[in-house]
Order: sequence, then C-alpha cells, then structure tokens
Amino acid sequence: MTTKFEPTAAKKRLLQLVRERAYKDGIDIVLASGKRSTFYINGKKVSLHPEGLWLIAKLLLEKLKGHPEITAVGGLTIGADPLASAVAALSFETGQNLKAFLVRKEAKGHGTGSRIEGDLEKGEKVAILEDTVTTGGSAKKAIDAVVEVGAVPVVVMAIADREDPDADAFRKEFRVECLLTLSEIRKG
Repeated sequence: MTTKFEPTAAKKRLLQLVRERAYKDGIDIVLASGKRSTFYINGKKVSLHPEGLWLIAKLLLEKLKGHPEITAVGGLTIGADPLASAVAALSFETGQNLKAFLVRKEAKGHGTGSRIEGDLEKGEKVAILEDTVTTGGSAKKAIDAVVEVGAVPVVVMAIADREDPDADAFRKEFRVECLLTLSEIRKG
C-alpha cells in the first residue's frame, strides 16, 4: 500500500491517533520531570505504532525543510529513538539525508564510554527530537551531550507540547517546534 503524504491531512490523522492512543485525562501520574499531573501524553503509544511513526517522521521532515543547515537528528533515549530512526530512514527518500544519533542517559561503562551513538562532527547542526515537552528537562540532557561533543543544537522538535509554564525558561533559551499542542489535543 502506498500512502500519499499531505501535511494538513497527516496532522489531522496524527491528532486523532494521539487522542485515541496516547492522551489520558483525569488521572494522577508522576512525569519524568518529577511533576504530578492529572493528564498524560504517552508519545510512545503513537511513535511505536506503524501509521503513527510514519506520520510523525513525515511531519518532522516537513518541519526540517525550514532548517536546511541541519544534518542530524536525535535525542535522549528512549523517547527519541524511534523518531530519530524513522526520520533518518525517510530522509533518504526525500533527499534530505539526515543522520540519526541517540543520547544515552549516562555514559557507557565499557567500550568508548560514549554518551552518544551515531557520528556527530564538531560544528555540525542538529535537531533534538523528543516525544513530549513538559519542562524541557529531557531535551536539555540531550542538548548538553550534543554540545559536549561540539555539535550545535538548532531546534527542539517534539510530537506534543504540554504547554507547561515550567518550560518557559527552556523555550526562551531554545527554539521549540512541536507537531501538536495540548490545546489542540484537548479540543477534540
């Protein structure tokens, strides 16, 4: 089956999948940031779904056209892993030819001891990928690792923005572009 990609229709379908598979309201949950929340957006419920991952990758590639200087995409494991891999694979088809990289939560205790898997060059411009932005903490860990090897983070891209005021400082420091916002998800 060949699927034609049309950005507006793709975003609408992704929104539907997020509402059906990833968004839960009226719950009590502790987020990666340590904050308690009454709602949750589990991006992996969509990024590990075949249609969901295809839509996310195609929409991210569309956004990345606005950043032709970027040559690699990646972020903190595990949320960024499927996103970076899918974007890299599909970028070959679009001619964007973006490399993927993965950032470990801590350096390996063996081998090279590297925190980053994938080849990043000094001065290389990259996009940090994330499933959901709450405070920006996970993206910041990936940014720190990327900067440590001399690469330059240009933009943070995510599936969903929780529109949390605690991310305001992060947003002032880094450019953040998300495919969906909490407001859009809740409109349904």
